[in-house]
Amino acid sequence: MKLRIVYSFVDKYTDEEYAVGDIIEVTKARGEELLSSRVTLVEIVEEEKEDTEKPKKKRTKKSTKE
Repeated sequence: MKLRIVYSFVDKYTDEEYAVGDIIEVTKARGEELLSSRVTLVEIVEEEKEDTEKPKKKRTKKSTKE
């Protein structure tokens, strides 16, 4: 889970200091713990979809020759 820091804090498990604007990746359980804090510390970062999807085929009109 990717999170953006919105309020500076020191992680209670790792003693790492996080500044506003930092992007961190944590486990789902740790992310939920940070999100449920009384003080808003983090927000979820919307992950961009990678180009792993198959491109859609363009349909072309069949020409009818008379």
